[in-house]
This record gives sequence, structure tokens and C-alpha cells, in this order.
Amino acid sequence: MIRPKKYFSALLLATITLLSCSEKETVRDVDTIPSIIQADPDNPNSVVGPMAAIEKLPYTQIADKSYTIDVSEWDIPNNRTKPVQTTDNLQEAIDWASSEGFGKIFLPKGHYLLGKEGNDIYQAGIVLKSNMALLLDKDAVIEMAKNDKWNYCAISINNEKNVVISGGTIIGDRDNHIYTPRKSDGSTVHDEGHLICINGESQFVTIENTVLAKANGDGILMVGSKKGATEQKLKNIVVRNTNFSENRRQGISLVGSSNVLIENNEIHHTKGTSPQFGIDLEGAGRLNENIKILNNYFHHNTGGDIVNTDGKNVLVEGNVMTQGEDSKYIDGPMVYWKNADWTIRNNDITLLTPTVNNWNGIIMYSNDSPKKNPATTYILNNTCNNCGFYMYKGADLEVKNNTFNNGHLAFWKMENLTLENNKVIHPQKCWAYRFLEVSGSAKANTYNGETFDIPLSSEPWDGCWIR
Repeated sequence: MIRPKKYFSALLLATITLLSCSEKETVRDVDTIPSIIQADPDNPNSVVGPMAAIEKLPYTQIADKSYTIDVSEWDIPNNRTKPVQTTDNLQEAIDWASSEGFGKIFLPKGHYLLGKEGNDIYQAGIVLKSNMALLLDKDAVIEMAKNDKWNYCAISINNEKNVVISGGTIIGDRDNHIYTPRKSDGSTVHDEGHLICINGESQFVTIENTVLAKANGDGILMVGSKKGATEQKLKNIVVRNTNFSENRRQGISLVGSSNVLIENNEIHHTKGTSPQFGIDLEGAGRLNENIKILNNYFHHNTGGDIVNTDGKNVLVEGNVMTQGEDSKYIDGPMVYWKNADWTIRNNDITLLTPTVNNWNGIIMYSNDSPKKNPATTYILNNTCNNCGFYMYKGADLEVKNNTFNNGHLAFWKMENLTLENNKVIHPQKCWAYRFLEVSGSAKANTYNGETFDIPLSSEPWDGCWIR
């Protein structure tokens, strides 16, 4: 085999380092892989990892030519030591392979500890380029080393196209993170430590068949085109068949994105710092649009499962959302703001205890300002167990064919509401359907199996309301 060009310089550098004892990197405090909570294998939506990398790549622009990184030749520690050396040499190996025309870059079995000084608040990991697939062995672990930085990205994709990350396990440092106060304000939130960062105008990126766990921030963070841009150029992203476990802030954050597919993942045990949701669509002035969230399994997420503050044309379908034993929601399974629009259908939602918003599986947050987005939100064919829906100070909503087992429907100051063929089972009739200043239309709704008349019209109407 022809050795990579960097072999001899890497070997020389390693020899000099040993002689001078100039590198004083230490092994992590914990000597074994942190425990990663596995999902319920009996649940049909469960994803159990770690997994082998996908074999068929989704992008023809990635060359079929493959290279397996030789950790000995590149002098890459794979025993959970020397994060600076590991980061530098792994990056050089990846860059060399890409420059030589290798599209598939395989990372063999081992435990790779990453992290080097980026700046005062950022700890750097590795960076991937266009037309590249980083494929981890099932028993390969990439871990962000213990650090005291506000921000980190174990793997970054910045303004690149046709990139795949698949296989193995990628974990953060949340078990050992050092919360040094920030110089500017003394804050120790440190909530921007992420495992995979997809930034700028990146396009055609797939994350599939991996475990993303114990980030100090998010499992995946997407930050797209700048605020105020009329077109979102971070787009065509797929997140599939991945286990998100014990991340501190979010499983996935979408801060500007378009044409995103999130399907067949397990997102669970998100806890540590707000908002603590499984998925957060929060553009903060950037466009979030055309997003599909399909057939995922959410459980034990402290804030909730999905929050949509501003996403447009979002489809949430076929997901299982359950509070989980010995767990509490803060906000609730699904939360949105009045100017977001989405279709929520064929989901199964279960509450075990009330949230700060009471027994609501879907709630719309609002305020006194008028709704500016003219689009209608559709909530169809969902099952809510021990929970209901509550929407207030909004408009343009269709709620049809939902089943509430010990649940309810409640609306306050809602305009243009369509309510059809919903089935509510609840011991208290006045709790089951509640209306205050609501206009729209209603038909074929039932209470405990019997027709329940709701005389909505173009004029505001008050039904039974519990204050």
C-alpha cells in the first residue's frame, strides 16, 4: 500500500513530541464510554444503536472510490486520549483522502477523542467538505473531549454540498463539561456545544444510522441563510434512523432551513437547559420552511417533543410522542405560535401527568397582536391519550377526525375554526368541549359516543367554559 503523504511528517512530529514532552493532554476523567440510554426495542418506532453505516449513498456526486483511514500511518490515537493530536491528524487524513478523489472515507473501530482550541469561547472539532461521506464503523466512537468552552461542533459542515455522516456513535462532553463563567457577562449556560453543525448555504446533507448523544447543546444544529434573506439556501437535509439520547438542550434545532426530512429517528431524554425539546423550529429571523417530521419516536423530553415558533409548510405525521415513565413535560408534547403553519396528522400522543399548560397534547401560544400568516393549520386524525388541544387568540385552523381518550378541545378568541368529526371521551361534559369568543363552523363531533352540538358561526360564540 502507498502510504499517505502526511505519514512521515506525522511520525516525525510524534517522535519530537515524545522527546520534548511538550503535549500535556490527559485522558478523560471517565475511563469508559458514557452510558447511552437505549430505546424500547418493542416499540415499532424505536431505533436501537449503534449501527453500521449505510451502504448506498444518496448523492451521485460522491465518488464510489473508498479509503479506510489507517490510524497507525496517520498517528491517530483511537484509545480515547490526546484530543488535539487526534483532531489534527484525523482532519489531515480526511482532507488527504478527499484531495485524492476518495468519496467514501471509512473510520475504523476505536474511540476518538476530539477537541482543540478554536478561540476564547469555541472548541473546534473536525470539518467536512463537499462530495464526501464519513462512514463510521459500528464500533467507532467520536467523542468531544472535556472542555470549558461555550461553543463546540464535533463535526462541522459549512457551506458544503453532498455530504453524508453515517454509522457508529458521536457523543459530547456533558458528563464532564467545565462551566467557566463567560467574561462578557459571567453566564455559565454553555448551551452551544453541538455534535453536528450544518451551517450557511450547505445543501444535500444526510445524517443516517448513527447515535448522537450527550451534547452540551444539540445533537444537530442547522443555522441557515442570514436573517432577513428572502430565500433559504440551507436546504435538502435528511436526518434518518438516528438515536438522539441525553442531549442537554435539543435533539435537533432548525435555525433557518428548507426542504428538511426528519424521519424514523428516536429522540429521547433531552434534559438540562432550555428549551429541552426533541425538535425546535426557531428561525430567529431566518426562514424555516418545507419541513417533514415523519414516523419518529419521542419520549422523556423535558420541555416537549416538537416546538414550532415560525416554521411554514411543516408536516408532522406518524410520530409517537409519549411523556415516558418517571418523566415530566414542561410545555407539552407539541407547541406552536400563531404565525407558524403546519399539518399535524396521524400522530399518537400520550400524557401521564399535567404540564405547566395542564393536560394539553397540542397547544398554540399566542398574544394580542394579529395573526400575519394567512395560511391554515391542519390538525387531523391524531390520537390524544390523557390530553387535549388548546388554541387561543388566533385564526385559520382546521381540527378534524381526532380521537381524545380522556381528553378535550378548548378554544378562546379563535376565528375561522373548522371543527369536524372529533371524538372526545371524558367524564366531565363541560370539560370536554370549551369555547370562549370563537367563530367558524362545526359538525359531526361526539362526546362519549353521542353527537355533541356546537353551534359555531361567523359570529363569536361562547360555549361551556371553565375559568
